[in-house]
Amino acid sequence: AKGGGWCTDGQRCVEDDTAYCDSESLIGLAGYTNDCSADEEGQKQKGRRLLDKGVLVQYAFENGTCCMGVGIVHRAYHVLEEYTVLLRDGSREEVKTERWNNRKPAKKKDENSEYHNMEFRYFKPSELTVLSAIRPGDVVLSHFAVKQKRRKAGAAAEPEAEPLVRSRTAEPALVINTTVHTIAVNFTSDYIVSIVPRDFVVDSTNGTLSSEHPHHEEL
Repeated sequence: AKGGGWCTDGQRCVEDDTAYCDSESLIGLAGYTNDCSADEEGQKQKGRRLLDKGVLVQYAFENGTCCMGVGIVHRAYHVLEEYTVLLRDGSREEVKTERWNNRKPAKKKDENSEYHNMEFRYFKPSELTVLSAIRPGDVVLSHFAVKQKRRKAGAAAEPEAEPLVRSRTAEPALVINTTVHTIAVNFTSDYIVSIVPRDFVVDSTNGTLSSEHPHHEEL
């Protein structure tokens, strides 16, 4: 797309202009993205990389606190070796720099154009630790949830739902989406889509990394 814009609402390439996409969903791409086939990177043959969109990673906070952040890689610029990370599950908001987080709030009239100056935190590979390389498009083995019910005393008592129980066997499934705590899969035997906890999915994807990226031992 001319102007290098990516609209997260609808997942499409657009011009880098709010006339084509809402300001909260528009991201300037600077000519590189793995989502737009018109870009140089999109035309290259892709091997499996350690870092890519949908991978679960851990990172250190810029403010030097003892705690670590965990999130899903949202944008992967392999040519530049830069990656953005989603701030939290259920949101398209990405991790931003400490300088941006501590900025003086914009005036109401400037809010729609403020995204042009937004300072996303672009992580280098050395700043990210891969916790799980499972990503959308992977074929995995996944357990499914077995829901059991327990009745209280008395014939008229309502059933009380117990926590989900993992099935004894794992079945082939296609990964549709990943979050920090869950993975959405489509079981290939019956095409049933389920959102399961991460520990329900057998993580065996990391043995097929691209040869151009060294394999790192993961947690």
